[in-house]
Amino acid sequence: MSKQSISSIYKKEIYIYFFLKNYFYLENSTLERRESQMTRQTLCGVIKNIDNNCVLDPTDTVIVTLCDITLWDWTRIDFPHIPQRFIVSHVKLDNCDYFPIPFTLYYDSDEIDGNLCYGLRCDIFDKHNEVKYGSEQFINVLTEKYPKTNVHLTVLPTSSKDILSK
Repeated sequence: MSKQSISSIYKKEIYIYFFLKNYFYLENSTLERRESQMTRQTLCGVIKNIDNNCVLDPTDTVIVTLCDITLWDWTRIDFPHIPQRFIVSHVKLDNCDYFPIPFTLYYDSDEIDGNLCYGLRCDIFDKHNEVKYGSEQFINVLTEKYPKTNVHLTVLPTSSKDILSK
């Protein structure tokens, strides 16, 4: 046998070796299910208005926010002004026509510390990104004595024209 044919056979063997090695690696890795780093939990409830007959505009956006409120002294603050470091999770709901509005918020349970306080609030924005309705305060959630499901958030009109129109 010539050196060229031996070299050719050797190259083919190397190619087959790497092909099989990669094939089995890919095949085994696709069969294994990797666990997610995040343990996803849900927080469910409804958003109510004092006057449940109130109709929302199609362009209104509803934002439900879960925050760490352990160190907070203030209760009346809307979503764009909440410092990002305190937000645990939030959900944006579009195409809400009327109250009550059901919601489901997903959060990472590994981020929840049982020694801290967590609160939930809702803000509804109009097409100009101005707060139309908002929670008067945070509703305590996710600790032993506070709910993890069936949370009722009540929103109030934030501008005087909304209050006067009723």
